[in-house]
Amino acid sequence: MRICSIVLCLLLLTGCSKLTAVRNQPEYTVSVVLKALNSHYWLDMRSGMQQAAEELEIDLRLLYPSGELENEEQKALLEDALQTDTDLLLFAPCDSYDTQWVAARAQAEQIPVLTVDTRALDAYFPYIGSDNEQIGHLAADYLSDNLQPGTSVVVMAGSDRQASHIDRIQALQDALDPSITITAIVYTDMTQFAGYQTMKQMADQSFDAVFCANSVIGLGVATGLAETGRDIPVIAVDTQMDALQALQDGAMDALLSQDGYEIGYQAICTAVQTLRTGELPEDIQFTSELLEN
Repeated sequence: MRICSIVLCLLLLTGCSKLTAVRNQPEYTVSVVLKALNSHYWLDMRSGMQQAAEELEIDLRLLYPSGELENEEQKALLEDALQTDTDLLLFAPCDSYDTQWVAARAQAEQIPVLTVDTRALDAYFPYIGSDNEQIGHLAADYLSDNLQPGTSVVVMAGSDRQASHIDRIQALQDALDPSITITAIVYTDMTQFAGYQTMKQMADQSFDAVFCANSVIGLGVATGLAETGRDIPVIAVDTQMDALQALQDGAMDALLSQDGYEIGYQAICTAVQTLRTGELPEDIQFTSELLEN
C-alpha cells in the first residue's frame, strides 16, 4: 500500500510539472500610458485593453498620471516605458504639442509607437480613437436644429493642448449655423466640479445651450444649471454609464457616443497586428452616434 501511495504521488508531481511546462509565454510586451484613470471612460478603456491582452496572450503594462493635465508626470512615465524591455508603446498624450521627443526616443530604441484617444500634433503616430471632427459636426447639427436664430452657446472643454478637444471645438465652430453664436469657450481641468463651478459662476450670464467636450464636465454642468434653475439644452461627449443615466433622467439632452471599452480593445489588437506584420497601421477612427432623451 505504501509503494502504491509513493507511485501515485510521483505521477501527480509529474503531471504538475508537465502542466507548468506547457503554459504559454507572452508573445509580446505592450506598454500603455493613458492620460488618467479617474473616470468611467478611462476605466472602460482599461477593461477593453485588458480583455484584448488576455485573449491575445500578451504582457500589458499600463501606466497613467494622476490627472489628464499632468503632462510632466506623464512624460516621466513615458520615459520609464521607453527604457524598459517593451515591444511597442501606446499612449494618449496629455499635451498633443509635446510628443516629438517621444518619436525621437522611440526611433533610437526601435520601438513602434501608436496613439490612442488623442492624437499628437507635433509628430506623427498612427491614431486609434474617435473621429473627433465628426463629433463636432454632430454637435453642431444638433444645436443648429434645436436652437433659434440669434441664440448662443457656451462650450466647456478640457485642455486647449489636447487634439481631441481642439478637433471637436474647431469642427463645431465650422459647422454651427452662422445665426448661432458661441459666446465663450471655457477650458477646465476636465473634472465634474469644474463644470459645476463654472455654471454657478455664469449664473447671471445669458446663453441658451452648453456643449461639453466630455461627459465628466457635462455631469457637473447639468448639476450647476439645475441648482441655478436654468432649463437649457446640455450636450456632451462619451457614453459611459453615469452619462447614460443622466441622459435617461433628463439631466442631459443629448450625448455623442464614444465607447472607451471598444477603443481600448481595438487599440491592443492593432498594437499586436503591428508587431506581427512589422508595419505601422493607418489611423483607425470610430464614428459616433447622437443619442437623445
